[in-house]
Amino acid sequence: MGFALAIVGTLRGRVPSRLRRGVVAAGAAVQLASGAVFAVAGSEGDGGLWETTRVVVNAPVSGAALLYGVGKGGEVHQGDNRTTAVVLDDGVIRAGTMFGTVFLTDQHMEANSPRTHRLAEHEARHADQWAAFSLTGGPAAFPALYALDEAFFPGAFNHFERQAGLNDGGYDTPSDCPSLAGRLTLVSLGLVAVSTLVARRRQQNGNRRNGRPLAASPEAGRNSSPSQNARTVTCSTASPPRRDRTSP
Repeated sequence: MGFALAIVGTLRGRVPSRLRRGVVAAGAAVQLASGAVFAVAGSEGDGGLWETTRVVVNAPVSGAALLYGVGKGGEVHQGDNRTTAVVLDDGVIRAGTMFGTVFLTDQHMEANSPRTHRLAEHEARHADQWAAFSLTGGPAAFPALYALDEAFFPGAFNHFERQAGLNDGGYDTPSDCPSLAGRLTLVSLGLVAVSTLVARRRQQNGNRRNGRPLAASPEAGRNSSPSQNARTVTCSTASPPRRDRTSP
């Protein structure tokens, strides 16, 4: 996407800076390398159209997570829904976190148990979220939105966790009402937005009543008479009277 935007901007006459070109090239190289690693070692089997798209779109972040897990000595397990689990002794967030289609966890569970199957389905829905938001907003879109939602609606109140299935993810289902902190935050943001709109509207109305001075338009010079222009030029180019050097 970065290369595509750079090409479009160049065609429109907006040449990107060297720093921007370097950042885009470095980011593309890292994503291609991580995606290649995941394509070689992280995914097996054939799936449907969406599962294949999900694997391809999530390949960069999946490859980075796979490199991290293998580097820490984790055990790699392939899931039936084209997800990959890496079991680690430490270095994971909560009981486990999904990165693309790679699940980093410290939970050692039986492969064929119902609990493992439900958890795999829960994490596969997170992989769907990764892919959907990566397609629309880039690879950082989903983690940014998840972190923002988690700050206002933590744990089982998180909307992404609810969409993925709280019971399958091992969460205790809370009441339908959001958390108190989330409600207070939403009310505060709403009040700030309304106050900003009201203040801006009052400022615009005040400017109209006070009649702000307008900049001189090019038509003003065309409508002025020749004598007026001549007087203006004379006043602007007149030099001070010359003084006699010998006078005291």
